[in-house]
Amino acid sequence: MKHIVIDIEMNNISAKSEARRICTMETIEIGAVMLDDNLEEISSFRTYVKPKFNEEIEKKITKLTGITNEMVRNAPEFTEALRMFTNWCLGTGDDVKIYAWSESDYNQISKEMILKDYHFTEMEASILTNRWSDFQAEFDNHLGFERQVSLKMALDMAGVNFSGREHDALDDARNTAELLHIFKDEELFEKSLKIIKDVMQPKTIGSSIGDMFDFSMFELA
Repeated sequence: MKHIVIDIEMNNISAKSEARRICTMETIEIGAVMLDDNLEEISSFRTYVKPKFNEEIEKKITKLTGITNEMVRNAPEFTEALRMFTNWCLGTGDDVKIYAWSESDYNQISKEMILKDYHFTEMEASILTNRWSDFQAEFDNHLGFERQVSLKMALDMAGVNFSGREHDALDDARNTAELLHIFKDEELFEKSLKIIKDVMQPKTIGSSIGDMFDFSMFELA
């Protein structure tokens, strides 16, 4: 079994486009890392994606992601880029399990496949028709959070500095994988996250999360 952690970055679809009836954004970058049974990185994937329904990367998106018009001008379009990703996943010859930080990435890819008439092969079906594991929800539920936390906030809780640039798809995927490794390793979890889980357990009836844990030290989602 191989474990794949994916992240995507998106640009707004033009407000005048009929495409917005299906989705409001389109993928401009796919980043992913492949992990072995010990959740150690063994391979990585990145491609920029040329948008179809907006001629420009919006300034706020460039500021957030660092992605410019020049970076996507000669990039593969969505159908080619997604095929590149699935071929990379399937190239292991092994079963794969895909994780993303939140369900939004899978939802985006699913809508965009409809919008751009993507026809997946029988082999791709296992990757594209089964919902990816929502690691954010698993993390929040296991530690007892009633509201979503950002990846940066979760890493802070684990005592891990974010490596690279936030909202860079490959860097986000790699940092999510680092957190996944800690979360799934009993010894590492005991060292870094168990204290937070213990704090989150209600001490008395009526205790609130606000009473038990100070979120002000962390960045919110």
